[in-house]
Amino acid sequence: MNQRTAPSPRELRRRRMHERQAVVFGLLIGALILVGLFAVGIATGAVKSPVDRSIQTASPDDDAMTTAQPCVPAKTKPVSYGRIKVNIYNASSRAGLATTVSRELDARGFKTGTIGNSTQDIKSQRIVFGPKGVAAAYTLAAQVPDAKLVLDARKNRTVDVVLSASYSALVPLDDVELSPRKSMTSVAGCVPLKDVTPLAPLPKATPTVKVKG
Repeated sequence: MNQRTAPSPRELRRRRMHERQAVVFGLLIGALILVGLFAVGIATGAVKSPVDRSIQTASPDDDAMTTAQPCVPAKTKPVSYGRIKVNIYNASSRAGLATTVSRELDARGFKTGTIGNSTQDIKSQRIVFGPKGVAAAYTLAAQVPDAKLVLDARKNRTVDVVLSASYSALVPLDDVELSPRKSMTSVAGCVPLKDVTPLAPLPKATPTVKVKG
């Protein structure tokens, strides 16, 4: 009768290594199968995704300036145009738009500041201002159709108007609904000024002209 030779220590180590590798590979294959089944379940709707897809893709009008519009404080009357300094930025592809609008605002008595181009991706006009400029912003917004009011953290009373590709013209003077004797009306769906968190000042647009005054 042949006596079986006991495996050497080297062979024992090799067997244990192979056994461990088989266990690791088995676990990896099992995990891949589970991930694949989970992905198929999400794709077919059988399994609900743990991620809210609504926040994955920005909407076409989603930009750095999206925020609640602040209300104008009660009994706030329009600001005299000559006391409002406006920076005009062109976010469209129409050359010279900011310069054209600056001349039109200047003709109405507004003080124009920086005139430049902007790379902001917006669908409608933006009126950007700080907490001290809400009255001036509402006064300017009455001149600019489809303008959204955006509060930032600037400390002064300057106001920016950012023009989108949808801009056509200022509101005709006869149609501007402002009276020095009447309080201004807040925009629909606004939030009290104290409850709006100001945005950090946005990167400045590329200036093309600097007008003093």
